[in-house]
Amino acid sequence: MDFLNNFIEKDPLGNTSLVIVIFGIVIISFVLLAYYIDYKKNSQNIRKIGILERAIKDLIEEFRSLELNFTEQKTLLHDYKYSLEKLDQEISRLADSHKGDSSITAAIQMANQGSSLEEISSATGMSKEEIEPIIKYHGKV
Repeated sequence: MDFLNNFIEKDPLGNTSLVIVIFGIVIISFVLLAYYIDYKKNSQNIRKIGILERAIKDLIEEFRSLELNFTEQKTLLHDYKYSLEKLDQEISRLADSHKGDSSITAAIQMANQGSSLEEISSATGMSKEEIEPIIKYHGKV
């Protein structure tokens, strides 16, 4: 404290002004230093934001590409499903016609052997209306 009293007492106006100027210079130096540090951090953050924006754009493009691939796959699966349903219907139709053919063939063979209407119906599962013409044309007289 004595130093300050001696310093101010010798030339109060000049020394007080000197203290204020030095204090102002120190404050301005701190403000400039803080501004410089802030500027550097902002520059780094801007670069990082640019990198992130490019990465996000790349991700969006990848998602669009995946969406197109999934749409194509969905269309392909839909086509396969349609084809499989058609094949299933065709197989069912062929199985029904084969089953009907084998029933008719069995009914004709039984009619040739002289089996009755009821015997043929129970063996083949055919209706009596279907069996009557078979017996008429293929049965023993």
